[in-house]
Amino acid sequence: MASSTRQSLAAAKESLTPVLAKADLKFAEEIFSIGSAIASSSQLRGILSDPSAEAKAKSGALVAVFGKNVSKAALEFADGLVALRWSSGRDLVGAFEQLGVYAVAALAAKGKKLEQLEADLFGFQQAVDSDQELQVALGNKQASEEGKLALVDALIKGKASAESAVLIRRAVSGAGRRRVAVVLEQFGKQVSAYAERLVATVTVANPLSAAQLKRLEAALSSTYGAGIRVNVEQDSAILGGLKVQVAGQIIDGSLSSRLHQAKLQLA
Repeated sequence: MASSTRQSLAAAKESLTPVLAKADLKFAEEIFSIGSAIASSSQLRGILSDPSAEAKAKSGALVAVFGKNVSKAALEFADGLVALRWSSGRDLVGAFEQLGVYAVAALAAKGKKLEQLEADLFGFQQAVDSDQELQVALGNKQASEEGKLALVDALIKGKASAESAVLIRRAVSGAGRRRVAVVLEQFGKQVSAYAERLVATVTVANPLSAAQLKRLEAALSSTYGAGIRVNVEQDSAILGGLKVQVAGQIIDGSLSSRLHQAKLQLA
């Protein structure tokens, strides 16, 4: 990410904080929808991300396209966002998505549902990863967005919070060329970043007890010097032990890995 984009994103998050004091989930959904519309129009994207374009021209474009479709708060926030300097149109689109996630995370935290949001995102990601038919259905370019979202709604009905539903639906409708599971993982990391926690994905052959999970969280927090959210995946193929992925590192203490190393040494 270019320096100008990092600085603009930080400034946008700071300006978003007071807005969220009065905002609701509809505001977050509007931020997502504005970003989606900009992503789908190269002309609009070019105007709004052009550092040489006048602020008045950018504001006029936003009003013309979104003035009748989003709230005043969302339009004003978008106006402030496009006024910042972005290294590319893609970075501007990415900022709308990331700030939409940030807004949902903030609203979940306000309602004391941040941990549930993290758990719901990971749970749906696991469901997609483990079901090939679901992967195909959600990734089908020929299927309508309405059909995909109807499927998602049926799967999460009564199981996910309102905040989780917004992000899960967004991961599906806004995936583009990305895999839905990848977008869900990205959203999960952004939510955890809001909570100032790292995310560790732990693969085990057998379920961990509550005591084992607590000891593992404490050990990882001590090692990485930060709060850790542990997402546990079960995979009988590793036979025993565990594999940990955190902060770009892989710690493979699985029995299958040890057996493989032993075979290599004997070869």
